[in-house]
Amino acid sequence: MLYRPEAPGDWGQMLESDTIKTATEMLVTADECNLFLRSWVTGGNDVLFILHGLGAHSAWFIDMGNKLASQGMNVYAMDHRGFGRSGGLPGHIDNYHIYVEDIYFVVTEILKRHPEAAIHVLGHSMGAIFTSHFATKYGSTLASVLFLNPWIQDTSKTSILTTIAILFGGIFKSHRYWQLAGGTEVMTTNPEAIQMLDADSYWRRKQTASFLFQIFLMRLAVLKKAKLITNPALVMQAEADKAVVHEASHNLYETLASTDKTWKTYPGYAHDSEFEADRSLLDNEVVTWIAEHAIQISGSKVPQ
Repeated sequence: MLYRPEAPGDWGQMLESDTIKTATEMLVTADECNLFLRSWVTGGNDVLFILHGLGAHSAWFIDMGNKLASQGMNVYAMDHRGFGRSGGLPGHIDNYHIYVEDIYFVVTEILKRHPEAAIHVLGHSMGAIFTSHFATKYGSTLASVLFLNPWIQDTSKTSILTTIAILFGGIFKSHRYWQLAGGTEVMTTNPEAIQMLDADSYWRRKQTASFLFQIFLMRLAVLKKAKLITNPALVMQAEADKAVVHEASHNLYETLASTDKTWKTYPGYAHDSEFEADRSLLDNEVVTWIAEHAIQISGSKVPQ
């Protein structure tokens, strides 16, 4: 059983061993925002840094972190500002560039701890949008980028009046909350994961108009950013994903400037693929990809 009622929002329990050290901590940014970070440190040469999607948080990736760490990989996962256990106004941002800089801040810390490691960023859904923007600006810090069910275009329908209200509110940095994202019906078919999600007090189901407008701007720029990304790239799409448009994900793959890129699909997997009862295809793909792209980033790449 991965769902534990006494640990709201946790999909599993972080597992230590003789070769794996786990930790949770708060990193404080220059503007004094607490960013929650969890880690599995194995002493290996590779680091996977996971960026979660809309409304989510790093605890949804605990089981995945355990499995990848058991194969020798260092794994880090953060809660974005305003989500999960991190600080900031819940579900709110005034300027999306803050997310890019938050990621850079955490990557800087990871590189200090693993100065010779190859850093790979895996962005899920909204996290994939963040990954594209981050790789465009700070790609020299990364060995590769991985996109899982990227939120390029979604399947939800929003009325014209609601869209206008959010765009107008977003322009003026409105703190009014809206709930646009679908629920568990578009996320997973795993009954145990649905039970966990229904009881998850850390799941941010609503976001402000300002946040939604900023994410809209990020999404508009994704394909433009993709044309500038030369890092090796793996784009993964779940075939049973009801949340995003699959053709749009493939368009991202086609647009990436990288000469070393791979497109993979997973039959039967849902949008939040981290909750699959059998996730071995995805986990093995990630491990294999990183093993094939385990170039070392020299110490000179460590940001000062």
